[in-house]
Amino acid sequence: MKHPIQAKLWRRSAVIILFPLILLTALIPALAHHPPTYSELSDTANPGPQIPRTTILSPSQDNTLYEDATGSLSNGAGQYFFAGTTNVGQIRRGLIAFDLSTAISGGSTVLSATLILSMSRTIIGAQPVALHPVLADWGEGSSDADGEEGIGTGSTPGDATWLHTFYNGSLWTTAGGDFAATASATTLVGDLGSYQWSSPQMVTDVQAWIDTPADNFGWLLLGDETPMMTAKRFDSRENPTEANQPMLVITYEPPPFDFHVYLPSVTSTTTSE
Repeated sequence: MKHPIQAKLWRRSAVIILFPLILLTALIPALAHHPPTYSELSDTANPGPQIPRTTILSPSQDNTLYEDATGSLSNGAGQYFFAGTTNVGQIRRGLIAFDLSTAISGGSTVLSATLILSMSRTIIGAQPVALHPVLADWGEGSSDADGEEGIGTGSTPGDATWLHTFYNGSLWTTAGGDFAATASATTLVGDLGSYQWSSPQMVTDVQAWIDTPADNFGWLLLGDETPMMTAKRFDSRENPTEANQPMLVITYEPPPFDFHVYLPSVTSTTTSE
């Protein structure tokens, strides 16, 4: 005869072993007729952490608007672009744009934006060069000027020119390019070397282009166009020295994400066979 304590322990062990089997036997018919579904718990009030990130972008295109009554000059594939006036007073205006959509997710918050350019030729001392948001789409064709590239070369299809957004069809509303009247940033450019443009308004520009990619037409570089010989030459994205190519450095917070937990649930109904 088993001792009472041994009998009690045996009964408890039997319950522990048999209960899961009984429960599983009861659930199998329910699972067969009603596969598990999952309910979602979403903590939208406490989104996941936002960690700032920094990305460095190369231009998607750049070009120069050479003052010319016929719109026949451009330099889409050239190694340089220009801003200012020549030694005979002709105006040069640079264009540069960056494709943000492939690098930064929509809904991101821009914290800082810095444009870095290498200036490789000048005929005068320090001159202000301002960035103005461009207000219309424009192009970069296959034109490639010779020599120092200051006089440009014949425009090719798709080039931005003094008259055209895309040669030889679409036109600027105003000859010389359509751009915002207020500069987003201005930097004094003196001797040869690297220069930076950065400002709260540039952050606003980049944020707007991320929020509305269809309005991203980049910036126009505007030099002092009142006196002669203020032109500055900048290395373009086609420049063979990679370290001298333009860069846009953006620090941003990616969009917040919700914390989701999915819990299985089984709905059981009584069916008659």
